[in-house]
Amino acid sequence: MTRVVAALLLISWILLGLPEMTGLDVWVHNGLPRPEWLQDTAFLVGLVLGPTIGWAFAAVLFVLAWRRRDPRLWKALALHALCCATLLTRFLFDRVRPIEYHLPSYPSGHTVAIASTAFTLVVLLRGTTWKVTLWAVLAVLVGGFARVVLEMHWVTDVIGAVLGVTGVGLVAALALGLVTSGRELVPHLVRPRRHP
Repeated sequence: MTRVVAALLLISWILLGLPEMTGLDVWVHNGLPRPEWLQDTAFLVGLVLGPTIGWAFAAVLFVLAWRRRDPRLWKALALHALCCATLLTRFLFDRVRPIEYHLPSYPSGHTVAIASTAFTLVVLLRGTTWKVTLWAVLAVLVGGFARVVLEMHWVTDVIGAVLGVTGVGLVAALALGLVTSGRELVPHLVRPRRHP
C-alpha cells in the first residue's frame, strides 16, 4: 500500500510540474492580498524556514550520527539528502517564476528544505507523537505560504515540493529500512489508558 501511495505522489508531482502555470496559480497569485507587514513577515519566515533549517538539520544529524555511530542516524541523513535532491528536478521542469529570477520555479526550494526536514523527523520518531507531526506540517504550510506571499513561487510550486519530497521520502525510507510500512508514520492520536 505504501508503494502505491508513493507512486501516486510521484506521478502527481510530475504531472503538476508539467504546465507552465495552472488556473489555481493565477487565481491565488492575483487574489492574494500582500500588505507590507505580511511581506516583511514572509521574508523573515523565509530566512528561518528554508535552506537554513535544511542545512542545520543535516548538520545536527551528521554530528549525532558521527558521535553515536548509529546506523539509523546515517540512514536518516541519507533520507534527508534524497528528499532534498528533489530540488534538482527544477532544471527539468524549468518553470518561470511569478517574478523575474535566475532559477526555475518548480519545485519550491524553501519548501523542499522544510518538507525534507519535517519528513525525516517524522520518520525518525516513527509517528510516536502527533505534536511533532503537527508542528512539522505547520512549518511546511507557513514556509510555503511565505514563498507565495513574496511572489517567489506559484502555489503549485509549493504543493509540488511537498508531493515530491513525500513520494521520494516514502520510497527512500522503505529502501533504507527506516520504515516497513507507511502506517508507522501515522501519529498515535489516542494514547492507551493505563490501568492501575
